[in-house]
Amino acid sequence: MNFLEYQNVLYSTLMDAKTQFEVHVQDNKSGLDFNTEFNFMYSKVLSGVNIENSFPYTPLESIKTALLRVAKIGLSLDPRQQLCYIHTEFNASAGCYYTVLDFGYKGLLTLTARSGKVVVTSANVFYENDTFCFNGQFEKVTHKMTVLSQSARGFVAGGYCETLLKDGTYITTVMPPEELMAIEEQGKASGNEAWLSAFVDQMRSKTLIKRHWKTLCTVIYSGTALDDPYLLEDNALFTSESQAINNNFNIQGEF
Repeated sequence: MNFLEYQNVLYSTLMDAKTQFEVHVQDNKSGLDFNTEFNFMYSKVLSGVNIENSFPYTPLESIKTALLRVAKIGLSLDPRQQLCYIHTEFNASAGCYYTVLDFGYKGLLTLTARSGKVVVTSANVFYENDTFCFNGQFEKVTHKMTVLSQSARGFVAGGYCETLLKDGTYITTVMPPEELMAIEEQGKASGNEAWLSAFVDQMRSKTLIKRHWKTLCTVIYSGTALDDPYLLEDNALFTSESQAINNNFNIQGEF
């Protein structure tokens, strides 16, 4: 398939999603515009031409599914907003890469605020010389420090993210240092320079927010369209929707 042929097929595949896209938008009243999000998706996919394992080399149905997830969640793909984005992920069972939708911390905080049930969400890293006590998933943590200098606080000992709900209760998530460091090493290996900068704790906080969301979502969006164990997980594409996609399996090959 040459480049022009792929453009036409991609265009048709994404346009086929328009009706269902607009149904989702009507359901969640997000106000997303199909043509705008179509253009973001179309341009991003085509930017991967001649890049190994990038979007044009994934099944077309996975690209369409990612666009429909944008509508269902109600967050724009606008790169200036940094709410959500697409990337490719290897599916071992299919033996190829798929296009999947993922969410930035700004997108997750937007969804948190949109629920109307949250007062504030905060994420912090704690160090070995801090005073820290995890008091339970539905309690506020105890975290005290006597100095602000990171070097004087010792090595990273873990992190937490907690949300205060309007009913006065807390939802708390903690991560041990081993998990934080493993994610940090992955970030460094991928070439993300932010993990090597003075803002590394901010990157750790973003990681904590994403982990926290998995628990928080089931509380603040219980009984709604967002209360879906697969919806905000990349592996959704490889479970509940994988059969439908495999039935339409189409790797585009070389241009």
